[in-house]
Amino acid sequence: MSKILQVLIIIIAVTITSCQDDRTSSEDAYPLMEYNIYMGNKLAGYQKISRDENGVFTYSYEFNDRGRGPHIDEKVKVDKNGVVIDHEIVGYNYLKDTVNETFTIENNIAKWKSSAEQGEVKFDNNSFFSPINGSFGSSELLIRKLLSSENQEVSLLPSGSIKITSIDHHKFVDTLDLRLIELTGQSFTPSYVWIDKDDRFFGYASPWFTCVQKGYDSIAKQLEPIQSKKGKEYLANLAKSLVEVPSKKIVIKNTNLFDSKTGEIRRNTSVIVKGNKIFKITDQVLDSDEDLFVIDGTGKTLLPGLFDMHTHISETDGLLHIAAGITSVRDLGNSSDLPELRKNFNTNKLIGPRILVMSGFIDKSGPYAGPTGAIINNLDEGYKAIQEYYDNGYKQIKLYSSIDTEWVQPLTDKAHQLGMRVSGHIPSFMIAADAIKNGYDEIQHVNMVALNFLSDTIDTRTPLRFSMVAEHTHNLDFESQEFKSFIKLLKENEIVIDPTVSIFEQMFSTKAGEPDPAFVKILDRLPISIKRGYYSGGLPVPEGKEDQYKASYDKLLGIVKELYENDITIVPGTDAMAGFGLHAELENYVKAGIPEEKVLQIATSISAKVCGTDNLGSVEEGKIADLILVDGNPVENIEDIRKVVLTIKDGNLFKPEELYKAIGVKHFK
Repeated sequence: MSKILQVLIIIIAVTITSCQDDRTSSEDAYPLMEYNIYMGNKLAGYQKISRDENGVFTYSYEFNDRGRGPHIDEKVKVDKNGVVIDHEIVGYNYLKDTVNETFTIENNIAKWKSSAEQGEVKFDNNSFFSPINGSFGSSELLIRKLLSSENQEVSLLPSGSIKITSIDHHKFVDTLDLRLIELTGQSFTPSYVWIDKDDRFFGYASPWFTCVQKGYDSIAKQLEPIQSKKGKEYLANLAKSLVEVPSKKIVIKNTNLFDSKTGEIRRNTSVIVKGNKIFKITDQVLDSDEDLFVIDGTGKTLLPGLFDMHTHISETDGLLHIAAGITSVRDLGNSSDLPELRKNFNTNKLIGPRILVMSGFIDKSGPYAGPTGAIINNLDEGYKAIQEYYDNGYKQIKLYSSIDTEWVQPLTDKAHQLGMRVSGHIPSFMIAADAIKNGYDEIQHVNMVALNFLSDTIDTRTPLRFSMVAEHTHNLDFESQEFKSFIKLLKENEIVIDPTVSIFEQMFSTKAGEPDPAFVKILDRLPISIKRGYYSGGLPVPEGKEDQYKASYDKLLGIVKELYENDITIVPGTDAMAGFGLHAELENYVKAGIPEEKVLQIATSISAKVCGTDNLGSVEEGKIADLILVDGNPVENIEDIRKVVLTIKDGNLFKPEELYKAIGVKHFK
């Protein structure tokens, strides 16, 4: 899942249709409002909000994210008392599948239906319906009702509730009075919406995705840091209560220790942590010692902290990573405040993993350019971007799909001169083999490997990089000379592959109403609005090709196995929901045919080596104390990796059950 799609799931949480609002009668002044949508700094779409003479609200919403993105038209009809009696949503979603969603009230019964779900319940005046495919427009109705409701809280349909927890007043350009509304109950952490003096939606701002009232585009640059600061303050307060800094040495007693160097289990072992280092590992029975904080590891497995090698990390992601046992990540493209976030995680100002490698994102300007990082127009700008990334502590460069093919070698040469690695998508009209010959050290996403065997004429800036793989990869022959030659090229050049294979299962094999297979095991643990976002389905599949698409996903798993069996270095990345996404990725490696102990090595010592660190990735005396305690034995059953009961990062203790509770997620127990 792209970072934008993750952001959209959060945004949907606040685009909720009011079932009653006594402040929206047709007599009220309600002029047309238009909004611009930005992906990073690039104008990408629009939102329009209006109401006709009959009191029918109309919302139009569209944006383009590298060929993906929704087009949504909504109509909301209210009665004379402001009660919503009809809400219709049509168009297509982020992956271009058809949207047809309705909500009605008939005979005091509220009914809703979409391609993903349907239901009905007796109508309650304090109820609100939360559409799966809503836009920002209907958030106005929600905000108005919340402002007038008791305790500024309402119940939601199908379930849950939402509450205003703070309202901050801000003035811009002397005369523009805005309020920042903080909403809780619908996401992992609070969501934010800006409204004006008339309670009209004004905007939403983030480094990746911004929607702002037309004519006030420059104001968005002022909204984003205010909104971001508010979110960081909330998370910083959580960190104060959820980080435990031991005053004594820690001993994890009588545990089963996973040796990530050999892949073996060392049974009935005790590990002592002093400060932020692993002090001692022993099989001997330890005498009681008042200077030890004892943790009983009986029946549990102690492992090095896990690595997620493909993230676009945010402040909120940090909690999910640590709760899932992920203590180190690699960031493969983010906003310019990534070094600050890294510092905040390292100092425990915020809870999160160590960002071991920051990768600088580079793409060429154009209609399909990426939403963040350095967007360049020529090689000189590319050289400058690489130098600036290096000067700011970045170790890697990630090239993206719009980069000119003739730019690849000079850009990789520049990065290599500085000792940086180069990875990325394969640029459009190029195949993976040519990217390797032009200097790539690593390839992101297994579909980029599959595209190597199709054509260099495919415009992979667009969603063709998904649909062409789904259409044709089931025919890939692992015994062909073409495939064997490619494997040989990977080995000769010591290429690393970051498959992110799990994101393609949902994309190739599910339709609306079916749960995302990567997260089906944990959906009932999530806040309802987050859960519902994982039933939206994958690519629109041409009729009669369902089995073909699923077979292509199975072939992607086969590629992962072939890479492993041919000693090509694999690293486990997700590009999906933090924490839980890595568990799914590791399970899929086992499903592909890689033994559990090898998968755990991939997620620990092998990833540490690729990141260039020898202080992490294994449990050895003198190394940094990044450890996780698992209730079970993932060497025998990889699904046990989900049962993390304790995370230790840099010698500090984190209890996953408490972390999950703080963000509205149920613990596995």
